[in-house]
Amino acid sequence: MQLCKYASTDHYNLIQLNMTSILKMMVGAIAVVAFVSCKKDKEDPTISINQPADMETYSSGDELHVEVVFEDDRALKSYDIHIGNETGVYDAEFGFQFAGDISGKTYSFHEHFIVPDSIEEAYYLHFQVTDEEGKSITEKRHLHFTP
Repeated sequence: MQLCKYASTDHYNLIQLNMTSILKMMVGAIAVVAFVSCKKDKEDPTISINQPADMETYSSGDELHVEVVFEDDRALKSYDIHIGNETGVYDAEFGFQFAGDISGKTYSFHEHFIVPDSIEEAYYLHFQVTDEEGKSITEKRHLHFTP
């Protein structure tokens, strides 16, 4: 009878030792995951506008060349590019709008657009990019148009 008592005590101690080791490993794994996932995104996304230049002038029928690079230190989520008024309200008469979901750390946008007839003298080309963490940044270019 005593042999069984010692055997079950040894078995209990072995189980307790294994449970303690497993618990320590789980706590360590949770700490690593928490450290990595709590790493804050300290950088806003960036917009590098290569074309057009600010205050550039176009005429009806000219080709408007738009080239921009969106970047983020972690991951991009979406972008919007459109022509509108100074405050960013889209102008359907001009008809230039591109938007969508994106991924990765870098996204390059390149488009050519023919300037329509019968437009106002000044418009703004608006750029907005949002990263996966929800941080957004906007830029704009002031453009002039002649008949």
